[in-house]
Amino acid sequence: MKIGVPKEIISQEYRVSINPETAKLLIESSHQLFIQKNAGADSGYTDEEYANLGCTILDNATDVFHQSDLIIKVKEPSLDEVDLMKNKMLFTYLHLSSSKVLTEKLLACNVTALAYETVVINNETPMLKPMSEIAGRLSLLDSIELLKKSKGGKGKLISGTSLSDPANVLIIGAGIVGVNAMQMSLGLGANTTILDINNELLSKIKTQYPAVNIGTSSKQLIEGLLPIADVVIGAVLTPGAKPPTVVTREMLSLMQAKSILSDVAIDQGGCFETSKPTTHSEPTYEIDGVIHYCVKNIPSAVPFTATNALNEATKPFIARLASKGIEGLKSNNNLLMALNTHEGYLVNKEVADAHDLKYSDPSSIL
Repeated sequence: MKIGVPKEIISQEYRVSINPETAKLLIESSHQLFIQKNAGADSGYTDEEYANLGCTILDNATDVFHQSDLIIKVKEPSLDEVDLMKNKMLFTYLHLSSSKVLTEKLLACNVTALAYETVVINNETPMLKPMSEIAGRLSLLDSIELLKKSKGGKGKLISGTSLSDPANVLIIGAGIVGVNAMQMSLGLGANTTILDINNELLSKIKTQYPAVNIGTSSKQLIEGLLPIADVVIGAVLTPGAKPPTVVTREMLSLMQAKSILSDVAIDQGGCFETSKPTTHSEPTYEIDGVIHYCVKNIPSAVPFTATNALNEATKPFIARLASKGIEGLKSNNNLLMALNTHEGYLVNKEVADAHDLKYSDPSSIL
């Protein structure tokens, strides 16, 4: 198959979808790879490395899209990119529940669009997990920076000292993001609380991490904890769907001035009512005195680590898709879960429900 790897165009997105190791695997399987010039540069990979493996280096994204049948990306495409993908396959993080416009564009252009994040195996999202680990850890580390007075924060050291109290960190959601944020928070000495609706999961976390405070997530409990929280990390995930709102605009009045709201669920639309996407260059804004951090591509801050972790997770799925094409979905339910749009049909129910669009069962159109 002819596989294209364009350079990511979202602001400060430094990852690349295919690293040389994955490229080597695909080339050895007789696939053709078309890599846009400098696509891997920010992750530490040169055009020469790809060329030496047998990849074709092209000057611009338009040529990559034109030459390829399957496009592999990291982040969701722009509307202009979708125009170049008519009747082609796309495999990337899509997060379509947060964008009706992009969903309708993919349908109009007959793009067969597959999403890393909608594959669920044994209650885990294997292609989302490595980025969730990174995002969870960085959300806590970035919040530490934002607490500094020099960064506009309240001037509080997360660990405290022998003569002063540590910061209070509230994490809502005990999935991969939440647990990784919790591990960092506990390790740095913060007074850490994690909430979830799954009490069995919380019990396991408490057994493994006795120092953490746990609680069954509810509006009442969150309202009770917000007045003392220095950092609140939103780590709520419903695969493929928009997450529920766990902190409303009204609830901001309960928080101390210069406290931090970090919404790691912003890719899917966010779990705080006042969240809106931000960038690494302009990561924060304030509403009612509360600092909001809502960067959509947190793992891009560490592109070497993130690119390689992503490739380890996506490599087997990409290899199967490249070898079998759309036929490979019929015999592989795991890969079938990645399918969001196909030949003008919307085949992901969560996305359809989010935008009130018609849903089609994939088995009826493949």
